[in-house]
Amino acid sequence: MKNILITGGAGFIGSNFIRYTLENESAVKIVNLDSLTYAGNLDNLADLPDQVRYDFIKGDICDRALLDDVLFKYEIDLVVHFAAETHVDRSFLNLEIFHQTNFIGTLTLLEAFREYYLTVDEFRRKDLHFHHISTDEILDLYIQTKNRFLRTAWKNQTRFMRHPKPPVM
Repeated sequence: MKNILITGGAGFIGSNFIRYTLENESAVKIVNLDSLTYAGNLDNLADLPDQVRYDFIKGDICDRALLDDVLFKYEIDLVVHFAAETHVDRSFLNLEIFHQTNFIGTLTLLEAFREYYLTVDEFRRKDLHFHHISTDEILDLYIQTKNRFLRTAWKNQTRFMRHPKPPVM
């Protein structure tokens, strides 16, 4: 049995990933860690095909003690990290929440998994994996290509506009 930790599994993409995995992989146990913010909704998971192979934990990826507990208690083999604050327009209201979840939370999860990985015997290490499914808002403002582009939110749509100069940092 493979034990999978999914962060942000009550959101749209995460819940569909959980449903798909339970329907198509019989030898998995899924642990869903979600803080149930604006994007998370347990109704998305109400009709899962196999509740026996599914556990939900309400919690924050910034909580290192909780992450350590989950990784060791469930002997996690795979982390699929969906948890993120999304929608650029929301970042204008409170950038600190975006920073806390998208950067600090991801770093906390990576560090917890790294330390967990180091405690596992070498034979099992080769089967441990971490997948980060990111939103485009993680590194949002400027995309470095041949030309420079500035990404702006306008009327609830994201548009790319040519920007003549690189950003001043």
